Amino acid sequence: MGRRPAAKQGDTLKDIREAAFTLFGQHGYDGVSMNSVAADAGITKAALYWHYDSKEALFTDCLSELHALFQLYIFERVTAAAEPSDKLMAIFVGVIALMKDSRIKAGIAGYWLNPGSGNLAEASRLQTQFEKTSSRFIASVIEQGIEAGELDLIIPVDEMAQAMISTIEAIALPLRRMSPDEILPLVGSLAHTFFRAHATGDELAQRAIELGKFGTP
Repeated sequence: MGRRPAAKQGDTLKDIREAAFTLFGQHGYDGVSMNSVAADAGITKAALYWHYDSKEALFTDCLSELHALFQLYIFERVTAAAEPSDKLMAIFVGVIALMKDSRIKAGIAGYWLNPGSGNLAEASRLQTQFEKTSSRFIASVIEQGIEAGELDLIIPVDEMAQAMISTIEAIALPLRRMSPDEILPLVGSLAHTFFRAHATGDELAQRAIELGKFGTP
């Protein structure tokens, strides 16, 4: 069989990625088969293997897409903010923006399930690197807040950064059962609790209250 036209290849690849991203997010690696991906993408299994030679490769690609969403909505937003206080608030605003993305509304908990089959060395490497990078990034934002006199922490910065990541994950994982509007006050409450405990003034805590009501501080 000859190669497909470039436009058709792109459409098929998009369909595969959309179907696989949703299925892996809902059911995890072990709960998804190449047959189910092909069926949901509306293609043949042979067409699926034309683009991906293994389920491991497809899962790794989808995991990279998930990381890219965190990068887009949270890390890029924080980087763009000028002041330490705005960077701190941008973490929580970014979480809310992430929760509203249509690509994750069906659920993403499956990406945190430990697989019992397959050789996922590359996916594991990507996830470990992503977690380390994320932790260092948030720790640097907290340190900037401390240096600016806006935060006062007794807890080590690295531990606080990891706690924030774990809490964000805990909010994101049950997304399949909750709408973004239901998640909004949870993120606002998390932000308010953090700033009430660690901010040196009341402004950030007050902005967090508005965040929980409207999604913007």
